[in-house]
Amino acid sequence: MAQRVRDIVSDEIIDEDTVKKEVEEAKKELSKEKKKVEKEIEKGEEKKEKVKSKKPAKPKRGKKYFAAKAKIDKEKLYTLDEGIDKVLEISFVKFDPTIEIHCSFSTGGIRSTIILPAGAPTEKKIAEVTEKNIDDFIAKIKAKKFDFDLIIASTAVMPKLATVAKILGPKGMMPSPKSGTVVEDTKKAILEMKSGKIEYHQDDQKNIHLAIAKASWGKEKIKENLEVFIKSLPKNKILGLYLTSTMGPSVKIELPK
Repeated sequence: MAQRVRDIVSDEIIDEDTVKKEVEEAKKELSKEKKKVEKEIEKGEEKKEKVKSKKPAKPKRGKKYFAAKAKIDKEKLYTLDEGIDKVLEISFVKFDPTIEIHCSFSTGGIRSTIILPAGAPTEKKIAEVTEKNIDDFIAKIKAKKFDFDLIIASTAVMPKLATVAKILGPKGMMPSPKSGTVVEDTKKAILEMKSGKIEYHQDDQKNIHLAIAKASWGKEKIKENLEVFIKSLPKNKILGLYLTSTMGPSVKIELPK
C-alpha cells in the first residue's frame, strides 16, 4: 500500500526541467507576439506619414512673382488709389488679369447682393427655371448635368425645386430669396445679373474672395466697383483688405473713410 502511494505521488510531481522548458517557450512566443505588434504599430505610423505627405503642396512661386513682391512696401498700408496703381504696376501675366479683393472678418454670417456699376469681370451661365421647364430641369439635376453657374427661379417652382435641394445645396446653387435668385420676374432678374449684379458670402474661414474687375478696364472702373463693394461691408467687422491680380502678390489697403 505504501509503495502504491509513493507511485501515485511521483506521477503527480512536475519535473523542474520540463517547467523551465515550457517557460522559455512561452517567453519566445511572447517575444514573437511583441515583435508583431511593434511591426503593426510601425506600419500604422508609416501610413500616417504617407497621408501627411499627400497634402497638396503650396504652389511654387517664380522669379516674376518675387520680383513683383519686392516692389511692395510690407510696412505700408496703401490707400485705395495707391493699391490699385500698385497692383496694376506689378502685374506680370501676359493675359488680361482679373483684379480681386480679399477680406478677412472678425465674425461670420456676412453675405449680400450688390450691383457692380462697371459690370462683373466674369459672365455667369444662368439657368432660368419657371413653371414651363421645372420638370425637365429637375430631371437634368438628377442626371447630374450642370451646364450653368447660377439658377434664377420663379417663386412658384420652389416647392418642386426643393426635391433636389440635397444636390444643389452642397454646390452652393440652391436659389434663395436672400441672394435675389428666387423672384417673381425671372427675366428682369437675369438682366440685372448680366449687368453686374453679384452675390458674395464668406468661406469657412470667415473670408470673402471676390473678382471685382479686369485690369484692362482701367483704374477708374476698377475703383468704382471696389468702392461699391467696400461700402456694402460692415466696417466694424473688417480685419483686413487685400488687393491682388491673377497670380500676383497682394497689397494691403486701408479701409476708405
